[in-house]
Amino acid sequence: MNRVKSYRLKRGLSQEELSVLTGIPRTTISAIESGRAIPSVDYAIRLARALDCTVEELFSHEEEPVIFETFKEGPFISAKVSNREVLYPAGFMPPDGLYSKGRIQRFNKNPLPTYVLAGCDISVNLLSYQLFDEGIRFVVMHASSERALKLLKEGYVHIAGIHLGSFEENLKVVRERLGKGFCLAQLFSWEEGVALREGLKIKSFRELKNPALVWLLREKGTGARKVFEEIKSEIKPTKYKEVEGSHKDIAFSLKNRFGDAGITTKFFAVDHGLEFLSVKREDYCICYREELEEDRYFQRVINALTSKVYRECLESLPGYHVNTSFEKISL
Repeated sequence: MNRVKSYRLKRGLSQEELSVLTGIPRTTISAIESGRAIPSVDYAIRLARALDCTVEELFSHEEEPVIFETFKEGPFISAKVSNREVLYPAGFMPPDGLYSKGRIQRFNKNPLPTYVLAGCDISVNLLSYQLFDEGIRFVVMHASSERALKLLKEGYVHIAGIHLGSFEENLKVVRERLGKGFCLAQLFSWEEGVALREGLKIKSFRELKNPALVWLLREKGTGARKVFEEIKSEIKPTKYKEVEGSHKDIAFSLKNRFGDAGITTKFFAVDHGLEFLSVKREDYCICYREELEEDRYFQRVINALTSKVYRECLESLPGYHVNTSFEKISL
């Protein structure tokens, strides 16, 4: 693959300026960039020197990696998603390389098979160590249900974790957003409802009809926002503000009295010592491309998600409920 134009633009150079730096005619540079001409070894070396990179970086046959939407630069880990390489922030994981100023420096050219899930459930992190022992990296990127589906559709992640109601409601959304070629499977259900800051002494939904209450809301497209819209006509809130973040962030903000009430899961309400009024049980599902069913490493990920150990761990968490069967459907 020819990356001369990409590197030239990253350096802020015109074809004429690159011609001056390399001594290569501008028309030849234009032909090289468009693929109409193959550079000689001499020209390739000159271009690499002028653009401060290697010949391999300029003329590798591999496709240029894509950058995960929230990643700017720094240490990265990489994964193959739908036959293309995606770079993600490494976080606290051993990095595969360093991405800086548009350049990639690789430390690990043969990373472990890596699978990325976008979602808002933290329990899936329990699988990271188990899968790492099996030679597989399992990475979780925080995202709302709607955003997770968008990332899956655009080829940035392998799995989207969603909770937009029942299994049937999740299925309806997936059909509308993604269409055919995907699988949807239910992992568990959890309780979602109203968490209340300490000291309010509210014990029923009738008492939520208080115009003085300040509600903290997650952004549109989240399961929590959907629950709020479902009870809005009953509680008639007058004061509310949108908060960026996760279920945990809502609970944390209520714990620190930045608001009075908000929608989150029972797990985070209990974890932060908050009162909780359950509204509904939602089915938490995972969605992935059907073609991954042929990937033996990915099958190990699915096996871990449906394993007895993981399901027993879920049952021990407040507000989590696991069905006896693993429901899955191919679209």
